[in-house]
Amino acid sequence: MRITVGTKLWLAFVGTIALCVLALYLLLHNSLRQGFLDYTSKQSIQRLEILRCALAKTYREEGSFAQLEADPSRWLNLKDIIFAESDSLFNGLPTTQGTEDQAPRAYYREFVSSISLHDVEKKLLLGVTKPNQTLDWIPLIEANKIIGFISFVKPTVVSRQQDQNFIQHQFKIFSIISLFVLVIATIVATLLARRISRPLTTLAEKAHALASGDYSQKIPVTSHDEIGQLCNSFNQLSEALAANQQSRALWVADISHEMRTPLAVLKVQIEALQDGIRPANQENLALLYDKTLGLSNLIDDLFELSLSDVGALSYHKQRLSLTPLLNTCIEHFQVKAQAAGLALNNKIDQHQNYFLSADSNRLQQLFSNLLENSIRYTDAGGTIDIGITANDSQIQVTIDDSLPGVSPDHHQKIFERLFRVENSRSRETGGAGLGLAICKNIVDVHQGSISASASPLGGLQIRIQLPRIY
Repeated sequence: MRITVGTKLWLAFVGTIALCVLALYLLLHNSLRQGFLDYTSKQSIQRLEILRCALAKTYREEGSFAQLEADPSRWLNLKDIIFAESDSLFNGLPTTQGTEDQAPRAYYREFVSSISLHDVEKKLLLGVTKPNQTLDWIPLIEANKIIGFISFVKPTVVSRQQDQNFIQHQFKIFSIISLFVLVIATIVATLLARRISRPLTTLAEKAHALASGDYSQKIPVTSHDEIGQLCNSFNQLSEALAANQQSRALWVADISHEMRTPLAVLKVQIEALQDGIRPANQENLALLYDKTLGLSNLIDDLFELSLSDVGALSYHKQRLSLTPLLNTCIEHFQVKAQAAGLALNNKIDQHQNYFLSADSNRLQQLFSNLLENSIRYTDAGGTIDIGITANDSQIQVTIDDSLPGVSPDHHQKIFERLFRVENSRSRETGGAGLGLAICKNIVDVHQGSISASASPLGGLQIRIQLPRIY
């Protein structure tokens, strides 16, 4: 049998409250009885005040208790004073009330008979010994000196009927109150258990649907506590999975589109060669080779991007200076920039050393992809500037190019895979749209960030921030 979360919460609440009420009942039961017995002892001490004064007077007149000890009848007469005072409480009771009305008198007689007189060392002088009873002691003081003790049996049970009735009445009242509290607590526990378990039950149902592929599941958030945060996190997960599913579908569609074009060209060219429409000369073979090479580069880019996505690209980080690495990359692209009619300017302060922990090969790949992009998209006669700035914790590399620019709406999208600013561009002009996605993965692995914005030169500015070390 499966016990739900709501049932477990209800059992926990009600069980805890029931145990607390039972513990309080037992504690009150013991405390009330013991407190009543202590109260009875204090009353007994007050009733013995007359006897204590009489014994102190006897000691003061006779100098000791020797004569009193030699005449036990005097001791009995002194105790009769206590009984006479106590018995006067019941003189108004009718004598026809039966044995139950004799219980108070019997109780006081028992109390008086337990009174004994002891010397300063608590040795028995007058009275009877009570070896198995708990005694209370009242000191006899004369001239600021203890001259002896009066002892009496400390009550251990409530023997008077009216006292028992009082205690039972208190227990009955507390039992009713406890039962009322338990009923109220059960109702509150039921409401709380339902309130807490209902979102969890809904969450379990929605999670099952989510696992089945239904990413449209949403849970209403009705609170700001941990359960509300859990529901909110579930909604965010559902949205992320839905977005990932859509992205994956677009990713497959885009890859298919990118591969369809070169494959279609290859198919048409080969069919033309087979039908004899086009001769198998160097020009036509070069066209086939160019399309094959483009398709191969696309597949290589896809493979490298997939490796960077799963973290399978090898990184061998070491302490290196960024300035020499960037100088080398700029030198390698100078010829290509000049061929495109562009000015590639090195704006790096050669007297500054910027150290970081990085993989030099991956950084070269990063900056090579970025420079390749800038040269490809910058109009002839334009300019490309590379600079470095730094603070205590970050190194920032900026690559600025001149016209044409990029719409601000596309500044962050250009790092998405297969995204190109103009979808109509051919692959010869625009590439497959994977280079910047690979760059972003490389920067992420180096705990850095990459972003795009408008360049002061009129084109696009790429900013790469990397952690600095010393």
